[in-house]
Amino acid sequence: MTGQVVILPDSFERQAARTPDAVALVDGEEVTYAQLDARANRLARLLAGQGLGAGDVCAVLLGRSVELVVSVLAVLKTGAAYVPVDPEDPADRVEWVLSDSAARVVLTSASAGAVPVPTGGGDRGGEGDADGPPVWRWHTPEFDEALAAQGDGPLLDEERVRSCGPGDAAYVIYTSGSSGRPKGVVVEHRALSAYLTYARDSYPSVGGLSLLHSSVSFDMAVTTLYAPLTAGGTVRITDLTDARPGDGVPSPTFLKVTPSHLALLRDAAPHCSPSGQLVVGGEMLTGTALDNWRRANPGTQVVNEYGPTEADVGCCVFTVAPGDGVEPGAVPIGWPTPGTRLYVLDAELNRVEPGRTGELYIAGQQLARGYLNQPELTAAKFVADPYGAPGSRMYRTGDLVRQRPDGELEFLGRLDDQVKVRGYRVELGEVEAAVAGHPAVRHAAVTVREDPGRGARLVAYAVPEAGQSPEPEEILKHTGSRLPDYMVPSAVVLMRALPLTTNGKLDTKKLPAPDFSTRTVYAEPRTAAERTLCDLVGELTGVVRVGLDDDFFALGGDSLLAARLASRARKEGMDFSLRDILHKRTVRALTGDAK
Repeated sequence: MTGQVVILPDSFERQAARTPDAVALVDGEEVTYAQLDARANRLARLLAGQGLGAGDVCAVLLGRSVELVVSVLAVLKTGAAYVPVDPEDPADRVEWVLSDSAARVVLTSASAGAVPVPTGGGDRGGEGDADGPPVWRWHTPEFDEALAAQGDGPLLDEERVRSCGPGDAAYVIYTSGSSGRPKGVVVEHRALSAYLTYARDSYPSVGGLSLLHSSVSFDMAVTTLYAPLTAGGTVRITDLTDARPGDGVPSPTFLKVTPSHLALLRDAAPHCSPSGQLVVGGEMLTGTALDNWRRANPGTQVVNEYGPTEADVGCCVFTVAPGDGVEPGAVPIGWPTPGTRLYVLDAELNRVEPGRTGELYIAGQQLARGYLNQPELTAAKFVADPYGAPGSRMYRTGDLVRQRPDGELEFLGRLDDQVKVRGYRVELGEVEAAVAGHPAVRHAAVTVREDPGRGARLVAYAVPEAGQSPEPEEILKHTGSRLPDYMVPSAVVLMRALPLTTNGKLDTKKLPAPDFSTRTVYAEPRTAAERTLCDLVGELTGVVRVGLDDDFFALGGDSLLAARLASRARKEGMDFSLRDILHKRTVRALTGDAK
């Protein structure tokens, strides 16, 4: 990208001026570009009055909603950076992110519980004192009154505390950390602008209808939210299991998913499959998984987009045009995006010849600033680029790749213990620390097991303290209170000792597979609905004989499989939500005959 960098809030405002009456958001209500811009201006003026400006961080503790989109745009308009915090995350993790990011202001909902801000910050629209960062809650009398007092015109330069430029931070996203705590990746406006310019140019279907279905704390949402809103498109806020065939809602033109979502799109939510472009990212994509979806969607262009958060969403792409074939194995990650340089290097930072395996390094305009409050880790991962201009940096990904004779890159695996689960980055060390934090656990190890048709599953192996006999369910509950859902293992296997190699390292080959069939006394389904639901649970989890009282998650289910179960059950005439499955968990409870 050359020329002047147009930062995201300016790019959105220009689009709102071009298409003020076009629909920008759909979430129960339709919100035009002019309305969205005006709402964001009011909130930006309120936040600027609180002293928020460039160099500051504002925490946004909201689920996917119009209020969330207004909030992040408003923060960006002030010049500050936002840190998205998933309200479903455990309180311990929320407290860490708010403290580590030193958020100056917190935006949340009226229905959210107590927000663990440092020094017990004041709660605007709730309870609390005036110390620490203010917590503003949407749709409370105090917040509504304060917002109504603000003008809805553009924020003037003299109203800003500090002006914002390309080198200022746009957002901070926390990813799993090997130290046992998540780490914040600081992404500057120049990097975000470079990626959005690429996305608008390469994904013309973002100018139509896109679906925002993932948490904004997952950077997949950068593509599905900001590319459409700077290209004149419409963003529909939804879950992939919410919309139903025949409900009058059009299918999207653009969608971005992880490979784990493909089975959901194919089996449970075909009406959410896009007509224009499908971008797949976050984890390894296989030709087999892709072909299973493409058979029902032969006219859609597919893009395999690779890119860590440290290189702002997507920096390497492989395009599969309609009619193109793909091999059954791993789909290549392809070629660098404009302005990105990719190097395949050995341990001495020498270039590796095509056909040989090396580590992938990324350089160019999409690099993040580094890790918040972690200069040593930043220096270790963002290193001097010996092949670039003086002073330029490159990011050490830890990914092993190979360059094919035609120049395209293939992803081969990792150098370390980092894995991807449903597109999210997971450091096994962070999960192990949470499992080992149970008072009855002496040692713990966590591995990933691949199950055909169900993808990657985290499995924990725990060695109890002497004289202790914890139940696996107790350990899982403890772990779930400290980690987000996607990081909680599917099972815990208790062991007397962890198997080690002669070098004293964990011998993963000797770790036993979990037995997901171990469960309550079998209860026979009695009605046609119960039998159908038991069969669906068995098909999705791989358990042969499922009874009325078997816990879906104890059988190896997770939230993604739960979404598929909800959609598959709906086709059979049973109407319950993903949240119903998360709370009721058994066939007996879901069919309305709970004990």
